[in-house]
Amino acid sequence: MYKKMLLCVTEATPEDVVQVAIKICSKETEVTVLNVVHLLSDFTRREAMEKFSWVTELFKKAGLKSKLELVESMDVKSAIISFAKKNSNDVIVTGTIPRKGLLGYLTDSVSDFLVKNAPATVVLVRKAGQPV
Repeated sequence: MYKKMLLCVTEATPEDVVQVAIKICSKETEVTVLNVVHLLSDFTRREAMEKFSWVTELFKKAGLKSKLELVESMDVKSAIISFAKKNSNDVIVTGTIPRKGLLGYLTDSVSDFLVKNAPATVVLVRKAGQPV
């Protein structure tokens, strides 16, 4: 099992992603729920604690411990990689959204970037029923 999990969340993160993270945890897994914000202030910190309390509650109901961390950065991709390296995470869990059209062809999504650059195992979770 994994020792240090990094669960990346945004306002759009579906419960499916959190449930997968819970399933691959053991009681000993240290879980950090990470949200990257563009500007970190007391207001955004309080707002994030409220927005993501449902995530930490799901872990608590499953008998697992988790903590919410906020990182300020304009570059979400690099912030996640940097955090994972600094904290020696051995698994990163995040959701993925299919990208279509020219934008999807020309740019890397956060999940694509993580797969290519992460210092740990990356678990990508699609929302149930989402097309490939």
